[in-house]
Amino acid sequence: MSINGFLILTAALAAETRFHPGPGPECVTIDADSRIGSMPVRRTGALLAHVEDPGALLVDPDVARVEVLAGDGHVVRIVPREGLDEGTLSVDLHGRPGVTWAHPDLALPLVLHALPDDPFVTDQWHLENTGQGGWLPGVDINAEAAWARTSGHGALVAIVDTGVELTHPDLAVIGGWDYVSGDADSSPDLEDDSGPHGTASAGLAAAIGDNGRGVAGVAWEAQVYAIRLIGGYTTLGDLYDAFVEATDAGAWVISNSWGFGDDCSPFPTFGSIQDAVDYAEQHGRGGLGTVVVASAGNANCDISEDGFLAHPAVVGVAASNGNDEREGYSCYGDHVDLSAPSGGVLTTDLTGEAGYGSWEKDDACYGYFSGTSASAPIVAGAVALLFGANPRLTAAQAREVLCETAVRLDVDHAGYDASGWSPWYGCGRVDAGSAVQAVANAAPGAPVPLVPGAEAWEERVLLAWVPAVDPDGDWLEHTVSWWVDEGPVQEATLEGSSLDLSGAVQAGDRVSWQVSATDLWGPGEASDVRSFRVVETPRRMRPDASCAATGRRHGAWAILLALLAMARRRRG
Repeated sequence: MSINGFLILTAALAAETRFHPGPGPECVTIDADSRIGSMPVRRTGALLAHVEDPGALLVDPDVARVEVLAGDGHVVRIVPREGLDEGTLSVDLHGRPGVTWAHPDLALPLVLHALPDDPFVTDQWHLENTGQGGWLPGVDINAEAAWARTSGHGALVAIVDTGVELTHPDLAVIGGWDYVSGDADSSPDLEDDSGPHGTASAGLAAAIGDNGRGVAGVAWEAQVYAIRLIGGYTTLGDLYDAFVEATDAGAWVISNSWGFGDDCSPFPTFGSIQDAVDYAEQHGRGGLGTVVVASAGNANCDISEDGFLAHPAVVGVAASNGNDEREGYSCYGDHVDLSAPSGGVLTTDLTGEAGYGSWEKDDACYGYFSGTSASAPIVAGAVALLFGANPRLTAAQAREVLCETAVRLDVDHAGYDASGWSPWYGCGRVDAGSAVQAVANAAPGAPVPLVPGAEAWEERVLLAWVPAVDPDGDWLEHTVSWWVDEGPVQEATLEGSSLDLSGAVQAGDRVSWQVSATDLWGPGEASDVRSFRVVETPRRMRPDASCAATGRRHGAWAILLALLAMARRRRG
């Protein structure tokens, strides 16, 4: 068996193997039964590493082949020389200078976090709960309040799952890569019982709204970016590639309704997973960050030792129902950040007979979905709404706002600590309306440069501009960026509308500059770049000699005339 060209090794490499999963000294053991704890794994014979200089590995006699993966160019897949196993080489590389981490590229069975057979309800109560299905009115994500500001126009929600039906009539889908089959068709396998899972997840996040048909997603003007990663064993390298692909495609949020097993067995934080999430955080949305959302799992157990959910930038989502009660299957523990509705929520399904089953009002392409697999894409849709309401929001700010605006549920039994966090619900039930209202803000306009023009005198180099106008009336600062010739950019932030560079530049310098206004959420649009030449201040003119002499003569004549006048008075 092979995955993307790498042989899956079983009996030939059945001996116990130890390696470092991350940059630290911790070790993980693959036992003789090919398990890490209770989780079965398969060895590919290759390893992954984060290295400063991939080229240096090419001269290593223990390395047969090096493949630089996508991203920032530091994560590589390595095939050892013949006769050397990947575990041994990973341990050797782990201690070398310039190597952040190195571990085997294992193939792992990803388990979906869905319960598709939960009882039906009659409509999408998670968006607006009026008591349908017997649920408690008002227990929803407050979607309509969010939609008053934004419905997710321009958003891209990545669904990393079993694939998404690319031509579903109620989804706007961009097809990504299929890491199971190794091709560019990320449609689901219609023969696989889990095939509908990705389409159901996509609909909760971003089913098309206001189109006269079907259902609406939380961010109903968003597009879906479909990646098929689930459908057998998945290598850690493929998982890394999937996150990088989604980030580079422009995803605002990556939704993951799956986990590594479903029994809460300890799972290490592999360096490749760490780097995959870090890449989304650091490179997504032009450096503002792509949020990674993940379902907590359905085994009603403690996920505190889950190395994927342990990453501080991963939003772990538990499940609650329409009565603000914990769904009994929902996992709990240190890495639960939020809760979101589940227990039967209406969403998109595969068209025809291949889906989960019919719904009483439409047996073609809609159905019910449950589990924390349903909760995660609901939160992903809420994230898309936040970025739609405030495109300058960072991923870290979005996570913080979701927590601060969440509704604390089951207060008497949830064990909230002093900071307002519960091991059952995290910060509480997601409230998309309150979160959007908290961040909704328009950026200040671009300031308009006034002076200097083409030149500035060396003694007085004053940059001045017309202050920006902020649509929300926010308090503003202005940040000026300036540089001399091709030199480094320097910045200054001030409350006024001018900056004196006298003494900082000299005659002969060519200075370029621009200015932007900043409110509490960050900078707005920058002005055009202006450039000018610094010239010597003109010398002051000396008084004209002839004028000075004439002036003196005029003064002498005045004295003479005065003396003559005095003389005449005396004679008289």
